[in-house]
Amino acid sequence: MSKKPLLSFKVGVLLAIIITISFAIISLLLQDDPNLRMIFGDLSSPLIGLVGVISLSYAAYRSQGRMRIAWMLMTLGILSYALGDVAWAIIELGYNQNPFPSVADIFYLVFYPLFALGIYFLPRAKFSYLEELKIILEMGIVILTVGLIFWIFLIEPNLSNQEEFFPSMISITYIIGDFVLLFALMRLLYSKFKEEYYGPMILLGLGVIAFIVSDCIYSYQNLQGTYVSGGLLDVGWIIGLLVVGLAAFLHASDEKYNLYQYFKTLPLTQSNFTSYLPLIWALIAFLLLIQVDRIPYQPNIDLMEIIVGIIIFMVLIRQLLTEKALLISEKNYRELVDNSMVGVYQTNLNGDILFANESLVRIFKSESVEELKSQKIIDFYKNPSERKKIIRKLKKEGKLEQYELEMVSNTGKTINMLMSANLTGDTISGMLMDITQRKYTEMALQDNEEKYRTLFEANPNHTILVSSDGVILDANSSALRFSGLSAGELIGKNFSELGIFSADNLSFVREKFARALKGETLKPFQYQLINEKGEYSWIETQLVPIKKDEMANSILVIDTDITDRKNAMDRLKSSVNEKKILIKEIHHRVKNNMQIISSLLNLQIQHLNDDEEVATTVLKESQNRVMSMAMIHEKLYQSKDFTHIRFEDYIKRLLSDLFYSYDTSSDRVKLVVDVDDVNLNMETAVPCGLIISELFSNSLKYAFPDGREGEIRVTLKQIPDDEKKFLLTVNDNGVGMPPDLDFKNTTTLGLELVNSLTKQIDGEIELDRSHGTEFKIRFNELTYKKRI
Repeated sequence: MSKKPLLSFKVGVLLAIIITISFAIISLLLQDDPNLRMIFGDLSSPLIGLVGVISLSYAAYRSQGRMRIAWMLMTLGILSYALGDVAWAIIELGYNQNPFPSVADIFYLVFYPLFALGIYFLPRAKFSYLEELKIILEMGIVILTVGLIFWIFLIEPNLSNQEEFFPSMISITYIIGDFVLLFALMRLLYSKFKEEYYGPMILLGLGVIAFIVSDCIYSYQNLQGTYVSGGLLDVGWIIGLLVVGLAAFLHASDEKYNLYQYFKTLPLTQSNFTSYLPLIWALIAFLLLIQVDRIPYQPNIDLMEIIVGIIIFMVLIRQLLTEKALLISEKNYRELVDNSMVGVYQTNLNGDILFANESLVRIFKSESVEELKSQKIIDFYKNPSERKKIIRKLKKEGKLEQYELEMVSNTGKTINMLMSANLTGDTISGMLMDITQRKYTEMALQDNEEKYRTLFEANPNHTILVSSDGVILDANSSALRFSGLSAGELIGKNFSELGIFSADNLSFVREKFARALKGETLKPFQYQLINEKGEYSWIETQLVPIKKDEMANSILVIDTDITDRKNAMDRLKSSVNEKKILIKEIHHRVKNNMQIISSLLNLQIQHLNDDEEVATTVLKESQNRVMSMAMIHEKLYQSKDFTHIRFEDYIKRLLSDLFYSYDTSSDRVKLVVDVDDVNLNMETAVPCGLIISELFSNSLKYAFPDGREGEIRVTLKQIPDDEKKFLLTVNDNGVGMPPDLDFKNTTTLGLELVNSLTKQIDGEIELDRSHGTEFKIRFNELTYKKRI
């Protein structure tokens, strides 16, 4: 549909003019040789008709809906006309016979209804009821007048020709066909089309006029017996075919020629010629009635008088409708003017207010139009010299458009006005619009723009405004410095063209950009960009969608250069890792050293004699205490944060090692461990582990003498509602402690150590002797003390 045609419209017009002039010249040159002129006319007409068919077919192909149907019908009409030319040429040249009347007339006559129907199908705008009625009357006046002319000069003479009845009937049929074309022409003339359709419609109307005029002249010459095939009259039909073809070509072409503008400049159209047509035709009908005695064929005078009377009556009705339409139009205009938000005025050069609408009364805070008209317009000028300047400009240029000035209302309030004015003679007409609020809005917008620009430029982050298709609309100075480009080099480019992204980063940013445009809320994200030095910089970006009509039409990109922060973080992570390794190594070495101490104690035990049982016991207990602390350090360097250990694993291993140390059989003494999944820091874990070691060792040594069987239970529970408080229980069902033993005031090292360690962890210890021995210790996890 957008394919460019082979010829431009201008070339088409030029070819049409050349064909028409050439045809007329050749016809004149051959006027002394009727035979050659006939051959030339019969052969050229079908070819020109074929050109018209092609042009109309092209217009139908390029159209849609009713317009396509219209051009298709007109194509069929011109095709029928061209076939009539072919039949005419065959009969006249091939058979050397007079083609009128003949089969060619059938094709010619089919042309009229098809072509008129095509014009009828052209889409047009609707009129109001009064406009429709007025158009019907005007068309009726024209058609009746033209019908009267046809009747007097063409139809009546043919009906009077009794010698050639059949040819006369055919001639009358042609006249009726022209009458149908006239009706179609009137419909075309009184239709409102889209502006781009006016050019083709004007050419189409001129083509129809050419057909009607040529047909009328042909009918008259045929009556007189003066028609010559291939003569100058054929130029009229050639013009009709070519102009209709040009109309179709202009409609189908992508070229825009506003012929309506040229048409409006003609004197007839400038004087609203169509409104005078009915009056002109009514005058023609009346003149015919007056001059009836001079008409060659005497018509029926009574019928003429009736028709002329009907025409005059229709003219009177039309005039009444026109006046009514004018009254309605004036009323609507008055309501429009009075209800307008714009002040409409008329003044003379002396400053007298000749006309003012209600809006102007409201603008100047007057009581009424009469009160306003009693004042001088100069009274409302804030600067009276401004009026003299306006009058000088009007006298020089004739009109004034979009002129801003300050005026004052009757209340003394300054009003910003936008003036349009025309000077005609001594009268100034125009409009005044109150733009005071708009001025305030513009000032506020300008203030906001300045604030925005200040914030935009002062932002240390790289701030860029990007359109929905990735084109950079604005960038602050920070972004320009980072990219090393000027504003002219950066703004207007697509961000993907800047060469600051790697392939992976570009696809990553595009995906984020697309999600932001869809309205997703994105967290700030990080990636690398190439800076003005050609080095990679780490950037943290936040995308802020800018919405218009609930749709994101641009993105505000806020980039923060985090290269230094990223490098500092990397150094910090490296330092932390080094410290972790160092701490891990320290704990590991402490554990190893304690194991060495434990091994030394074990060697010392092995060198004691059998009678040195007390020393053996003391050394073994010391060894257990050392191993308890060594195990804490082992758990710490195996832990991830080096400050907490998982106490359940620690207790289970500690108790298992104590079982082994005291060579206790698990078949004789059953161990039950119930420990919550808790993590304790080193400050709490070391004393807590030593407490468990002491109490559990006491149970193993003293609770089950002489090979008795029993159970030792160790539990550690977190107290509900307080994650820093715990309950440690160590109990056995053995022989129990002596009733007279005060465990808080004893010289025994183990219990003394338990009491001391309990105080260290802010704990409270209780002893229950009712079922064996049960120690309950409530304690708090100590707050971690920072190490220097």
